Amino acid sequence: MDESVIVGDGLLPGSYTLAAVVADAADLERLREDLKALTGKGVVRLHWNAESDKRRDQIAQAAAALDIAAIVVVGAPVHRLKQERARRCCLELLLYELDQFGVSRVWLESRAPAQDQRDRRLVDSARGKGLISRELPIDFARPLQESMLWLPDVVAGAATSAALGEPRWLLAMSEIVTIHRVIVR
Repeated sequence: MDESVIVGDGLLPGSYTLAAVVADAADLERLREDLKALTGKGVVRLHWNAESDKRRDQIAQAAAALDIAAIVVVGAPVHRLKQERARRCCLELLLYELDQFGVSRVWLESRAPAQDQRDRRLVDSARGKGLISRELPIDFARPLQESMLWLPDVVAGAATSAALGEPRWLLAMSEIVTIHRVIVR
């Protein structure tokens, strides 16, 4: 699971995009190899913001050909000081959708320790409300440790690019992506 944010500027509200990619556990090693093969020479990981448009075309096409599903939650409006509120709204819905999808483990990209702790509290709250199963494991990792985190970065980046007026990458992945919207209050 990874995020992408369009920060509101006072005149135009932003949005918070949280993406998850679902894959069969038996396919993970092959998918990791496929992802590593997509990195450029001397590059240690895929990162949407660091890629050229030409590379984004290649990456989006490659992602679309993988045996995965992507679930995206877009929260709006988001103002500069409300990003964590938006994350909580999106994360709660995304965890619910993943649990309904039948996933057996969720990996979030680790941020700062205090932010990870806020996410853990939200997970506990979602369990308490019955939104997600108490048995669904939620863990944290960094992209250099877990290359599977590169895929949600790609999907979130493509969704944000579409929101900013460049839809071609999200369109390339349209067969594997489901988008949900939530109003951030």
